[in-house]
Amino acid sequence: MKKSNLVLFIVVFISFNSFAQNGFNVDVLPTNIGGKAEFKRIFEQELLYPPGAIAKNTSGKVTISFTLMKDSSVTNARVTEKVFNDVDAEALRLFRLYQWVPAMKGGQYVNTDWSVSFEFNVDKYAKLCKARGYKYFNYLPNSTIDSSGKIYKSPEQYPMYPKGNYALQDFIKANLEYPRQAQLSNIQGTVLLRFVVEPSGLITNIGVVKSVGGGCDQEAIRILEMIKWYPGKMNDKLARVEMTLPVYFILNEDFKDNSSGEQK
Repeated sequence: MKKSNLVLFIVVFISFNSFAQNGFNVDVLPTNIGGKAEFKRIFEQELLYPPGAIAKNTSGKVTISFTLMKDSSVTNARVTEKVFNDVDAEALRLFRLYQWVPAMKGGQYVNTDWSVSFEFNVDKYAKLCKARGYKYFNYLPNSTIDSSGKIYKSPEQYPMYPKGNYALQDFIKANLEYPRQAQLSNIQGTVLLRFVVEPSGLITNIGVVKSVGGGCDQEAIRILEMIKWYPGKMNDKLARVEMTLPVYFILNEDFKDNSSGEQK
């Protein structure tokens, strides 16, 4: 690895490290759904840097401590390492977007005190906005937003793919790249993903409910990240809605690896 690439890796890792190393007496540490990669992706997608902090060129790390209960709920969330009032408030807003998997001890979920950190950097934010193509979210016109932060599993209106379900399957088929590892191992099946569609139509908290392996899980996530959604509604307001999506991996004879058998 080149020195410049190593330095870049270290900077990114420290900036987005979400796990407090406190030596907890548990078998499995807590984590956000989707792990470190999803923690970073949500942060980059959802961050709205406070204008006042940008004007003052205010950067720094905000740490939020909380108790993660064994039922995945969060209590006592508070800022324990501060930067600036508006920045601290944005960190709390971002924190409330995440879903969590509790720590485990002896095969059982347990309550745990935990903390996460968000790295705010004005210069990186300018580059981030250019890369993602927006500074503010584009909500549907003439719509109001459910500000409760609640994630609905049975909303009055589910999120939709703009062109309909059949078009969604066509989109997946057209863009899916069957992983080479899965082809060589003749792996096929259905990857089931769970995620949250935000009021903006963007998605957060991508997790694998049913795994196939062979690179299929990662490919399913890549496809999901490409899909645009109309947000769901609750009480006639744009709301956060939990969804699932099956992604099918089916080998035809052209893709199957027959190297271990007779060639015809």
